[in-house]
Amino acid sequence: MNTIKSKDNNKIKYIRSLNTKKKREEENAFIVEGIKFVYEAINEKQNIIYLLFSEQSLNKTDVKELYDLSVKSGFESYICDEDVFKSAADTINAQGVIAVVGKNEYDADYILKNYKFVIMCDRIQDPGNLGTIIRTSDAFGPAAVILNKGCVDAHNPKVVRATAGAIFRVPFIYMDSDVDTIKALNEHEFKIISTVVESEYSFDDIKEENKICVIIGNEGQGVSREIIESSHMNITIRMPGRAESLNASIAAGISIYEIRKKLL
Repeated sequence: MNTIKSKDNNKIKYIRSLNTKKKREEENAFIVEGIKFVYEAINEKQNIIYLLFSEQSLNKTDVKELYDLSVKSGFESYICDEDVFKSAADTINAQGVIAVVGKNEYDADYILKNYKFVIMCDRIQDPGNLGTIIRTSDAFGPAAVILNKGCVDAHNPKVVRATAGAIFRVPFIYMDSDVDTIKALNEHEFKIISTVVESEYSFDDIKEENKICVIIGNEGQGVSREIIESSHMNITIRMPGRAESLNASIAAGISIYEIRKKLL
């Protein structure tokens, strides 16, 4: 049994370091907390680097079962006391279980060639919004997600929690240049549809297409002018009620659901 007794242990310090985007990028790894999410990581055959369990949590049947599974599966697993565990956890609801997971890597050209439905996030900054968009993409997929420069890191702990496990199933493409992104989408014959506040077109005006990319804009500024002008179509959500706008993730959910139906 591997036991960690100090908050200064290298394994503990490594987990804490992965709370920063820079370290996640350097190590190509991120943190998953909680029983359900760690089970999902195992079931989805993710690259689990090691797991950490609080000694106190092992008194719970579901945590003990997860620990036994991790050992049986050959994962590097460590036990530590409650204070040491809390020093590593990002939340107070980690349930006594933390996993360090290697990021999945995807080839942009392969994704754009093989996926018919892509959601591009244009500078989405709120972790909860991005996580919900990823979760919705998983629900109405198969779909891939493009993240441009200015988006919150998809492996931010708050984003990971908001995806509810979809982080393990939805492929990501990171693109720094919007010009290059639009060019690549056109080369792969995507119908590019931007969601905007005002447009003469709505979902009813979209024709059936073989491949579609829907673009979801920044919470405050919407889709950039450059992307709007490069899109094949700009559509708005018609709202008969009195609300002037929708939360970005809610607008994204409606758009993903409606536009997904337009695929041949």
